[in-house]
Amino acid sequence: MFKHAISSKIAITALFVPLIFLGNIKFKQWQKQLQIAKAKQGLEEQADALEKKNRELSQSLRYLNSLSFKERVAREQLGLKKQDEQVYLFSEAPQVLGAVDSKQKQSNWKKWLDYFFNIR
Repeated sequence: MFKHAISSKIAITALFVPLIFLGNIKFKQWQKQLQIAKAKQGLEEQADALEKKNRELSQSLRYLNSLSFKERVAREQLGLKKQDEQVYLFSEAPQVLGAVDSKQKQSNWKKWLDYFFNIR
């Protein structure tokens, strides 16, 4: 009976040690798989962002090569016009020469009184 008990303990230990060893290897393998999955997800997100940027750049390039953009640049930056086209220029605010504000004609002390006491 004593030999049987010892042999069963040795057998259990002999089976338990490799089980722990294999479990440790599987655990490390599982951790690596998680790291790879996270890296894969990050790379997929980066690829999606790059594809979006590529689409935006392609769209910008199509616009820059379009006839409407070239015409706009020719008009605005080079001052060109189409043949038989009349160009009108409008200023933002009309300027009247010789017009002087009534406040500019006042003396300084009247301007101060007007500023503080609003006398009119």
